[in-house]
Amino acid sequence: MKELPNDQHITYQLQYRKCGKTSCSTCRTGQGHGPYWYAYWRDGSRLRSGYVGKIPPTQPAPNPNSSTESAPAPHVEDFAVLSALV
Repeated sequence: MKELPNDQHITYQLQYRKCGKTSCSTCRTGQGHGPYWYAYWRDGSRLRSGYVGKIPPTQPAPNPNSSTESAPAPHVEDFAVLSALV
């Protein structure tokens, strides 16, 4: 997993992925593998993404070495709604 930034707004999304194997019945007959959580954030003008996993991400613990300003919290309230749809 990529190191997620803790000083930027991060958006989380559930996604299905296709593995590309021609013999995979999961991809051939369905949505694909998953759902898996992915994080999205901006790095300058580029949109970056990172794999989070099957378990919904949680709000990161505060870093004692960081400045007094806290990073924006992820939209934790959306996780329950999205998880219920799966």
